[in-house]
Amino acid sequence: GGEPGSFRVMSYNIRVDVPSDNPTWTERRPHMANQIAFHDPDLLGVQEAHSAMVGWLAGQLPGYDRYGLGRDDGGPVGETTTLFWKRDRYERIRAETLWCSPTPDRPSKGWDAAYPRTVTRVLLRDRRDGRLLDVRNTHFDHVGVVAREQCAELVAGLPPVEVEGGTAAVVLMGDFNTGPETAPYRRILASGLRDARAVSPVVFGPAGTFNAFDIANDNEGVAIDHVFIGPGLAVERFAVPTDSFGGRVISDHFPVVADLVPVEP
Repeated sequence: GGEPGSFRVMSYNIRVDVPSDNPTWTERRPHMANQIAFHDPDLLGVQEAHSAMVGWLAGQLPGYDRYGLGRDDGGPVGETTTLFWKRDRYERIRAETLWCSPTPDRPSKGWDAAYPRTVTRVLLRDRRDGRLLDVRNTHFDHVGVVAREQCAELVAGLPPVEVEGGTAAVVLMGDFNTGPETAPYRRILASGLRDARAVSPVVFGPAGTFNAFDIANDNEGVAIDHVFIGPGLAVERFAVPTDSFGGRVISDHFPVVADLVPVEP
């Protein structure tokens, strides 16, 4: 912990359960649960998380509530972009799932995307000071160039949540499948959000966030997992932890961790 009111955000593509992976989900998941518990995020956004994987992780992380729907049916089927939050710190005000498509209110696939893609949005009230957070977790398509731009348009263009005394502070995290200086990334910045890594006084870990299950691989220095913050928030520190077990990484992405603090906008 740093400044009063500070909170930790962790975004993690935990890699869908593929039996041919080395290591397998069963091999790596205890290390993942312990890694998350050690980093102790107040907010955790996961990607590629099937319902069974979410259920297993939730069992290991009893202090968290969660919300996330399957991208295939808006229920249990398909990958989710589930958000977890510390139950003793945050109260859920409302939650919704949007699809990156021309019909965002229902399960659908958009533009040139290979798969349906979701945005999980949860409005949380901090029990300590009453501040509201508008938290968004997403996973942009890995194939569709247009889809990534359109998803950036959707997620960055969501109307602000106006509350008494101001506007809910935005935290946007996820696997954007696109690096800095690309069109989707620039669209997000154009909305007034900032890249937490770019504005952090302390940055630790490799530049790239995708490792293909090779601890020495940092995706040629290109980060595709990001945390963006809106007005009213500042960054204390940012890291890309590369924790491993027996030389094996815990997912084919490294997580990203940012300590954020409220400031007067």
